Amino acid sequence: MGFRKDKKEDYLVLKKSEKRKSSNKRTLTKSSSKEVPLKDRSLGEKILIGICIFILTGFPFIVIVCGLTVVIYTGISEKKADIEYRSEKRESNESLYGKYLYLDKIDEDVYKVVSEDENPEKRLEWNEEFCGYYDDLSDGYVWYDVKREQWRYWFNGISSDYKDYGWMVYKPEGWRVQKDYADWIKLPEKYDRSKLWYIRQEE
Repeated sequence: MGFRKDKKEDYLVLKKSEKRKSSNKRTLTKSSSKEVPLKDRSLGEKILIGICIFILTGFPFIVIVCGLTVVIYTGISEKKADIEYRSEKRESNESLYGKYLYLDKIDEDVYKVVSEDENPEKRLEWNEEFCGYYDDLSDGYVWYDVKREQWRYWFNGISSDYKDYGWMVYKPEGWRVQKDYADWIKLPEKYDRSKLWYIRQEE
């Protein structure tokens, strides 16, 4: 009987010992899985963590700020250029051609600038308010852009559809109209071209 009792006690002690070991293992596993505090990390690890945090939080903010800056700057630049263009339109051509612009026909709807004594076919008068030479037959204006060395045209019924813009230029491929600042498009086919004319560019 004593032998069995001792054996039973040994068995219970062994079980308790195994439970303690198992409990210690779990505690050790839990403690080993805990993150090391930032203050206990090495300088290299701290720098790496700081860079990661900056990339995740600061970088998108910087991208957004830079994007907004570019958009605002572009808008201001275009507005400034638009104002400059509008003031350019008002430069008088009278110092170049005088109060009247004399034109002679050289081809179908094509003219050249001539002097008054060359028996000109057209005589257009400078309109200070509109800043262009007016042609009553086509109900249009012509203006020479000195900066771009280019004749520009405004024909009521076409140009007027484009509100503040609408100036037209003639190129070898055909007529183009200004839809918006720095946005020139091919003149849509819906417009009647029977009254359109242009001045041959001097070379």
